[in-house]
Amino acid sequence: MVFVAVLPASIIGGLLIKQQTEVETNYRLDLIDRLSTTLKQEFNYRFYLLSTALDVLSRDRLLVQGIDDFFLTSHVDATLENLVDNTPLIQAAYLVNADWNEVENYNGINGIKSFESLKSLVTVRVDTTKSIGNQWVFNYDAEQLMPKKYNPSRKGVVIGVPIFQSTLTEGLKRKPLGYLIVIVPVENIIKVLRPYLKDGEHVVFKHDGMDNISVYKGKLDPAVPTVSKTEKVTIANKYISEPMSYEAEVFMNKYLGENPFTNSLKILSIVTVIIVMLALLTATISYRWFAKPLTYLMDSVRACLSGSYSIPDKDLRFAELIMVNDLIQKMTSTIKAQFDDLEDKNTKLMSFNEQLEKKVHEKTLQLTQTLQREEKRRTMLQSLLSFSNKLQHGDIHSTVMTQLVSLYPYAGWAMQLYVNQKREWVCEGINPDDLASIDVEAHCSEYFRANNNDKTFQCFKIMDTHDETLGIIVMKYPNIERDDFEVISLFVYQLSAELEGRLLNEELERIAITDPLTGLSNRKAFDVDLEEWLKVSQRYPEQYFGLFMIDVNGLKQANDEYGHHMGDQLLIDTGHLIQSVCRQTDKVYRLGGDEYAIIVKLGDNTGCELLKQRLRALLEQGHYASLPNGDKVKIHFAMGCASTESHDAQNIYQVADKAMYLDKKAFYESTGLTPR
Repeated sequence: MVFVAVLPASIIGGLLIKQQTEVETNYRLDLIDRLSTTLKQEFNYRFYLLSTALDVLSRDRLLVQGIDDFFLTSHVDATLENLVDNTPLIQAAYLVNADWNEVENYNGINGIKSFESLKSLVTVRVDTTKSIGNQWVFNYDAEQLMPKKYNPSRKGVVIGVPIFQSTLTEGLKRKPLGYLIVIVPVENIIKVLRPYLKDGEHVVFKHDGMDNISVYKGKLDPAVPTVSKTEKVTIANKYISEPMSYEAEVFMNKYLGENPFTNSLKILSIVTVIIVMLALLTATISYRWFAKPLTYLMDSVRACLSGSYSIPDKDLRFAELIMVNDLIQKMTSTIKAQFDDLEDKNTKLMSFNEQLEKKVHEKTLQLTQTLQREEKRRTMLQSLLSFSNKLQHGDIHSTVMTQLVSLYPYAGWAMQLYVNQKREWVCEGINPDDLASIDVEAHCSEYFRANNNDKTFQCFKIMDTHDETLGIIVMKYPNIERDDFEVISLFVYQLSAELEGRLLNEELERIAITDPLTGLSNRKAFDVDLEEWLKVSQRYPEQYFGLFMIDVNGLKQANDEYGHHMGDQLLIDTGHLIQSVCRQTDKVYRLGGDEYAIIVKLGDNTGCELLKQRLRALLEQGHYASLPNGDKVKIHFAMGCASTESHDAQNIYQVADKAMYLDKKAFYESTGLTPR
């Protein structure tokens, strides 16, 4: 029997081992194929996204104008920052003019000298190429194209894009206005591809004239053979004029071991023969010494199962079998005693059932009373649900007091909210003079009792989620039940949530229209207010209003010379200074950057001229923005104004803005300063 059982198991085990070996081999090969394909696709996809973004930027009108127009340098800086921050491959970007002088950079090095070789490469290709793409890709190695903290290896990829005046002459030979240069360091390529690797996986990019680029996850075990595959990865798409290829070799430490089928089959054959021989030997020896006494013991068990408890003595050879036989003898005596005990317990069980029926009847009565209380509580909770809806759409004081009186008409009620300055008591059935002795701050808990002569007040604090007191509800009643206490507490929680929600919404509305740096109204508030004044002017033309546009002079110089802390302080002090000469009815806004605006209510030509004189006086007085270390910058701004008395309301913004730019230009011409 052992031979028959082991032989098929050995054959089946060998076949399973062989099949598992083939599956494992195919799995390892498929795994490295998929990894290679994934890395190749991700590499191409990342550079395609980069080329698409560069193609769009090369036709950006404001970027083209920014090469020669210093007023647009802030836009150029913001555009380069947005490109670098939103494109994972890029770490630095430069905008240079046709003479390869730097216009602006982001994360780059001011006055960089490493563009000399790139200048000749890109210029020759722009002048001679006839291909469709206008982006050129080059490797760089051991060149300082950005700060070392961004590119410790000093190697990577440079992409150059010429910028032309217009796309209407596409295909014609023309000279670029400048170039957009982006730097893709090796560190960013590694950062993009590393999430696709697991521990022990490694990929090496090779290219002539450049050190290898290695991307890995975890450590390779040199003692374990690895699987490898070589793929050709090319930076090529419709935007790139001359594709550049890498040879990517992918490694993983999931190796293809030897086929264990042959060795395993030999081992199984030897084990099978040994087991069969041991089984035959054991069966021969144990038959006389074990099988026969075991047969006698089985006869005793069958006798007990049939109800015969007179078991004859047998010749049991082993001590263990003798112990089992003694145990069976004891079991027979025990079973007889249990039958007698069971009859006695049946009698007691009948008496217990009668007592149980009596207790069930008592519990049923208690449950009925509980259900009645729950029905009353359910009715109150339904009333509280409707209260929540009313509270969101009606007056808080009247809604709360109406609900409390309807729930407990037999009690007196009073409420005081701390969300306004008056803090008046609203009462129903309570004299406000009796509440003077209630000191809310003297109690830490949300509920407390207060006594005044022979009157007892149940006091419930209205608390927000930060344990701040929003108000108090007072119930004039000697004592309340636990269920009523829970209902009132739930009522108070609903009221506190609504109050906190209203306060939060008011704060959010204030933040949405406030500039966080200066505390003035922001661009959103300006757009809303200007639209309202335009509607008023359209309906009532005789109600004039004025608009001032103000731009701070020298903000960038302050940032460059003293840092952004000085620039922020300059913006804050300028806003406060402008607001100090405005009327309470005038409203000052910070539109963003260094731009401010003022809407002058009932601002005719005379009123606008008076405000303009006050602003001019501020400039003549000489005010400064200063830092705690003693650094200071003089406050100066350009301004332009217009009134609907002289100009159409729909064009007032353009008129004031144009006047401001003329004033700014005059300032730089009169001072001889170079505008930045």
